[in-house]
Amino acid sequence: MVQKLSVLFLIIALLISGFGCATTSDGTPSTVGSTATGALGGAATGAGLGALIGLATGNVAHGAAYGAIAGAATGAVVGFIYAKHQEQMLRDRQAAESTYKYQPAQGERAILESVNVTPTSTSQGGQVDLNSDYTVLNGSDQPMPVDLTQSISYQGTSMGTTSNKLEKKSGTYKMTVPATIPANAPEGRYVLVTKLQTPSARDEKSCEFQVGKKMASGEREIRLVSVNGVPVKNF
Repeated sequence: MVQKLSVLFLIIALLISGFGCATTSDGTPSTVGSTATGALGGAATGAGLGALIGLATGNVAHGAAYGAIAGAATGAVVGFIYAKHQEQMLRDRQAAESTYKYQPAQGERAILESVNVTPTSTSQGGQVDLNSDYTVLNGSDQPMPVDLTQSISYQGTSMGTTSNKLEKKSGTYKMTVPATIPANAPEGRYVLVTKLQTPSARDEKSCEFQVGKKMASGEREIRLVSVNGVPVKNF
């Protein structure tokens, strides 16, 4: 317990002293499987903080809570908190190769088939799922390194990035990353950019979702479905 608290206070101390995203020797952001980083207004967000504390304490929920506390202490808008990703195979190698009429001479292929956020509209403090359907092919049954990175931004400013480093055989997969929206997140449209990378191939797609104001306790949300038979899009 003492060791965990020491790690927690060290992280908070680093934040207050101006600590930002970790970088490699060439200056590029450093990421570890299923970790998250990000910044808003130059301060580290709860996305990276929650991930680091979650790893240190072994409890993602506690990491998120401590991240909110430390974010408040530094005056930062707390970033998105990511939970462990969930995966399933949609097509095996044979089916994936058939779908794309793939030939081994093509070398590696990385294909993002679809990227979306569910629900597409939620409120401050709510939860969303970041969904990615992707295909990787290398013409063999040997697994290859795969990096799937999801970055959320608001008005061009990063709200957090999660990077999942995997080993995958040729096939089609679905990945879902649950994310918690901070209670003090700005209202408006957010952009999710998903990047799929193998040693020799890459792909990228983006989508948008909406964050609204959290309703007060007992308050009900009223949504129009249609007007004179014309569907109404709610934001």
